[in-house]
Amino acid sequence: MGENTRLMPSITRRRLLGGAAAIAAGAYGTYRLDQGATDATFTSWSPKAGTWPLRRYDPANTAYNPNAGPPREPPNASVVATAPTTAKQPYFYPIVSSDYLAMHGSGITVLSRDAGEPVHTSDTATLLAGFGPDGTLHTARRVAENSSDPPTAIVGYRAGELRETYRVPLGTNRPQGMSISEREVYVGTSDGTLQAIDPTTGRGWQADGALPALLDGQLYAADAPLDGAVAYTQRTGLDRRLAVGPKQVWTTGTDHMQGFAHRPTIANGRFVQGSYATEGGAVVAFDADSGEHLWGPRSLGMDVATPAVVGDRGYTAVGTDDLQAGLVVALDLETGETIWRDSVDWYAFAPVVSEDTLVVAGEVRRDGEQPTGKVRAYDRATGEILWTHSLANDPDGLALVEDRVLVTAGPELYELA
Repeated sequence: MGENTRLMPSITRRRLLGGAAAIAAGAYGTYRLDQGATDATFTSWSPKAGTWPLRRYDPANTAYNPNAGPPREPPNASVVATAPTTAKQPYFYPIVSSDYLAMHGSGITVLSRDAGEPVHTSDTATLLAGFGPDGTLHTARRVAENSSDPPTAIVGYRAGELRETYRVPLGTNRPQGMSISEREVYVGTSDGTLQAIDPTTGRGWQADGALPALLDGQLYAADAPLDGAVAYTQRTGLDRRLAVGPKQVWTTGTDHMQGFAHRPTIANGRFVQGSYATEGGAVVAFDADSGEHLWGPRSLGMDVATPAVVGDRGYTAVGTDDLQAGLVVALDLETGETIWRDSVDWYAFAPVVSEDTLVVAGEVRRDGEQPTGKVRAYDRATGEILWTHSLANDPDGLALVEDRVLVTAGPELYELA
């Protein structure tokens, strides 16, 4: 895979995002990212009821929305939005705040959640996006035209008017993971560097790890080149100003990880993540306080999604048989053992969960044919299949919001309700 190896979570199923378009007009300030002292705080936050403000719901990447109640009976499907795009192979992913619904990927389209009207649209590739606790939209987007390898910047948009308020060069064209706290935005890059920025001051620092996660004031990161997974110290008071970035509490090394890491989830005292590898991806767990290896890596298939976590259970979706088939598996996170599993004849990915329902997406691959899609819901306790919905195109991402399942497939956003 060469230089693209750290992109595995996004390119195992989808193609690389399309080229950049023109930057929207408007003035913005220039900010600098330093390796040095900062006012950083690691206070996490809890999303408001009915929202899905990050790709895996919260800064800890649990993919669990306790406020959602997706349908338990076969739903009706309707297209509720279409993102205008010039990309030859459009890709979009849904995120939802209390005020907005955003689709980002080959471009970005933001809709008013109440009126359903577009309030911001751009064809510039927006590889990562998330809403902060104050409603600000933070993005990692490309910022150059007519380039096969354009640079990327972290760009923020003020809530209420979605006007660009800051822009910080990222120093890479391949951002990997994003987490957002009350005061900072954390973006991991393709060289395994984690960049943190305070949007209000432009001050920031760098650490190791391409895939960040936050829980209860603690910063974690996965896919550090030499250290594997990393936990960092919390910083309060004067040491926020005097210290040069956070110190490492523990590292796992790289021996326990098979292949290319997916985003980690931090829940109930565990650091859990899945991985992709042609010879077999895996899921592995560490103690979140000490970094002690708990169990795994447990091989399940080629592409093993990081589990969606509720209590001591994790729910993963797996691509097997050269990504022509898959598994959906419920795991006991204390032991790593299987509670229940479902074998499917499509590539399963993107597990998301509510209090009682698990939903996964799937890509149906047939030789020489355009991929089509599946969305399947399970009773998360028993593994009973509640319903399966077919799509004409392969899906990109899922979000459980209130009583609906939102699914993007190319530039179209579907509502299953």
